[in-house]
Amino acid sequence: MAAKWQKEEIYTLSKSYLVTTPKEDEKEKFIHDGFFILIDKQKRIRGFYDGTVTEQVTNLIADIKKLKTEPDQASAK
Repeated sequence: MAAKWQKEEIYTLSKSYLVTTPKEDEKEKFIHDGFFILIDKQKRIRGFYDGTVTEQVTNLIADIKKLKTEPDQASAK
């Protein structure tokens, strides 16, 4: 049976794993930051992106398109 965690315990744990301080979204009430990590089908990290910076989001989109054209991505299991 899964343990029931209190909100503050979850926030404290998440803060220890995140580079930036998480913010609580007033509508959704969950912890998040604006970072994305692009991981390929072989589970390799291909890039880190700040989703709050337009140029980095543009780079993420371009890198996803580029990654999709790589042959080893089409046949990976």
